[in-house]
Amino acid sequence: MNTRLGVGVVGFGIAAQQHAAALERLPDAGIVSVLERDPTVDTGDHRRAGSWGELLDDPDVNLVALCVPPGGRARLAVEALEAGKAVLLEKPPAVSVDEIDSVAAAARRTGLPVGVMLQHRMRLPAAALDAAWSAPSVTAVLEVSRFRPPAHYRRAGWRSDPAAALGGISAHLGVHYLDLACQLLGRPESVRLTPTREVAAGIDTRVTGMVTFRSGATLAFTVTAESMVRTERLQVLGPDGGFNITDGTVMTQIGGTEQTWPTVPTSELRTEVYREMAEAVATGRPPARCHLDGARAVTEILSSVATAAEAVAA
Repeated sequence: MNTRLGVGVVGFGIAAQQHAAALERLPDAGIVSVLERDPTVDTGDHRRAGSWGELLDDPDVNLVALCVPPGGRARLAVEALEAGKAVLLEKPPAVSVDEIDSVAAAARRTGLPVGVMLQHRMRLPAAALDAAWSAPSVTAVLEVSRFRPPAHYRRAGWRSDPAAALGGISAHLGVHYLDLACQLLGRPESVRLTPTREVAAGIDTRVTGMVTFRSGATLAFTVTAESMVRTERLQVLGPDGGFNITDGTVMTQIGGTEQTWPTVPTSELRTEVYREMAEAVATGRPPARCHLDGARAVTEILSSVATAAEAVAA
């Protein structure tokens, strides 16, 4: 039996090229073909599929990596699952929780695994995941800053289209640490935002707000593309300890024990996501860390940001 993970990549922009680099580190996995509709995009030595149907009909493809814009990605995921292929979704995985649920329902019907390229989850040590953060006494602070000039959002047409992109800096960079917060704190109950700054309607360059989780825990957050300072930080404080991740370095203080985990390069974390997906395809079980179900919470937050932007535009 062929145990090699054969990947069909849809779209070959920056994200897909990162996927390709991640796969190069796995000896039992590789790209079978790439579907890229823009003939000017260089796909290197990878074979180009002639159509979506051709990629889905390829028996050597057992995982489809969807590296296309978020808008419409859920529909493609359902079609891939119904064609007998496992799916890996780029982040953000969908533009609404309803879309997440539609993909999850298709995964249940077909018995095939779905994962999300939210690779920073791989940084979370078991000690942090096992600690009790879901309580009214828990509070957290998050800040993400990564400069993006306005031209960045005009470079590709979809980046300035909120229906395709879901948002700006919050949906495409803030998503990672917001997702980490949700892995620890659970599902949100409400999201309150200050006025959002935008480079175009629905494309945010600064979002500041407060999330109250169903447990009563709270998260104050700011995500900005307007500062030259680059930083990512999440701090969670509970009655029995704390969790801190700053630029990839994790520190915990739980039960009187302090531990530090050094930064692992993000490129290696993407490889770990593919390693998980290879196991999921082989066993038929959902991936342990990069599972789709865990993306509902961060999708709720990002959808709230998008809804607020639509209200302002109206």
